[in-house]
Amino acid sequence: MIPKSGDSKEVRNYRHITCLTTIYKTLPGIIAKRISTHLEEQSLLPAEQKGCQPGSEGCQDQLMISKAIYEDCRRRNKNLIIVWIDYQKAFDSVPHSWVEKSIELVGVNSKIVRFCKLSMEKWNKRLILKTKQEVMQSQPNQVRRRIFQGDSLSPLRFCIALIPLTHKLNRADCGYQVHGTERKIRHHCTWVI
Repeated sequence: MIPKSGDSKEVRNYRHITCLTTIYKTLPGIIAKRISTHLEEQSLLPAEQKGCQPGSEGCQDQLMISKAIYEDCRRRNKNLIIVWIDYQKAFDSVPHSWVEKSIELVGVNSKIVRFCKLSMEKWNKRLILKTKQEVMQSQPNQVRRRIFQGDSLSPLRFCIALIPLTHKLNRADCGYQVHGTERKIRHHCTWVI
């Protein structure tokens, strides 16, 4: 595990190291491209979800939208409430069962859904402690929730898992009416690893 920030005595301040073979890194990259093409052709990835959209700057785009709304409110002398939700350890919190169901819901080819399911079933983690005298390691533990950094398919899995939430937020019919347009910005989301 690699320390991220904060108190080094706190386990939550460490990030796992994901070890993947070259072949495994290549295959999910190909699958991610096919899923992305499917989502794009079917217009399934909501515009609000910038995390996996080609040509998007993710957080930068979303911050620019927030800034534009803020400046428009200031010019028009309107009250504004902006809420940012920080999904702490968001990648770590997604259950594999929901990832699999979400991929099915967007109509991804059943063979790809099966690959995702079977590969996630094989994910495991083990702790390795190296000292000057010895190397100790735990037994492998199956990973049932979380998606891996370093796996090129994981960010897309995460975005797909958020699609139902995005649709529910859009149906809520609240948001900011952009002056001079009919477009209403209901929410926008992105994530940072």
